[in-house]
Amino acid sequence: MLTKSARARKIDINENSDSLFALLGKITKSNPHVLPFETKEKFLDFFTKKHKSEAWAWNDSQGNLVGFFSLIDMPKEGTMELLAIGVDPEFQNKGYGKQMIAFAEKLALKNGRRKMMLVTNKKNLPAISFYKRRGYVSIKEIYDYYGDGETRCLFEKTLVEDSP
Repeated sequence: MLTKSARARKIDINENSDSLFALLGKITKSNPHVLPFETKEKFLDFFTKKHKSEAWAWNDSQGNLVGFFSLIDMPKEGTMELLAIGVDPEFQNKGYGKQMIAFAEKLALKNGRRKMMLVTNKKNLPAISFYKRRGYVSIKEIYDYYGDGETRCLFEKTLVEDSP
């Protein structure tokens, strides 16, 4: 189970590209429905140029990189997009994904965003189930969203502040 000492830290995607690209490679090998990147350059282009996202690394209590997520702030829409979230297969099913998405939602609220959106492959049934359990609702399906010929599902969630 996840310990309280697990932590998130905002990171520079360019400076951490080797470890993030390696982590995403491990995730992609364990789940064929995750958007693959053939090269580190394509990975960097996707996250830093095409989407201008912020990345957060998630470490366990021993300092191991167990996952990461990436966010795009969309202030005009009052939304934050969870561009990517992934947990190293060695650390899956231990609560890290749940903790990361909850942390991302708190960041969105802190920035005044009342909605979180994300896109996932229609065939990625474990991810779809995970998002639905967290209150995300499928809004629509979009064919070829990332130009790879796959159908993606757009999910949204209305965020609310925690009660005291």
